[in-house]
Amino acid sequence: MLFQADITITSGKTETDPQVEILKIAHGIISKIMVRPRAGHANLAHLAIYHGSHRIAPSSEDMDLHGEFFPIDWEEYYEFYQPPYELKLVGWNGDDTYAHTFTVYIVVLPRKAIVAASFSDAIKGILGMISPRKIFPRKDKEV
Repeated sequence: MLFQADITITSGKTETDPQVEILKIAHGIISKIMVRPRAGHANLAHLAIYHGSHRIAPSSEDMDLHGEFFPIDWEEYYEFYQPPYELKLVGWNGDDTYAHTFTVYIVVLPRKAIVAASFSDAIKGILGMISPRKIFPRKDKEV
């Protein structure tokens, strides 16, 4: 399932007094996070994502998500089985004139989808190891 929210951070919002938006999601496993800073940020707007009081993106407290217009995407594995089924988008803005917006996408999969994909990858790896081509490699013909 794909969930999406925008957070528009007004000018003058600081890290100690941030803009907060709530993104409601379903229970399951967060498997991908995609963040889209809009053009014009000039690296002045910043974002962090929390589950309750636990910071999940970026996981390091001394980092934040920021940028000009390049997408920020990564694969994630965060089990999400305890309410509240929501994330807090926390943003602050070093620009004293303009508001800036981030669009955040979260992919949540059920556990059985993750297990099925892992099992499929394992089977492919095993079958690749016992392939006849690996057991009986071709010899180049001599001319």
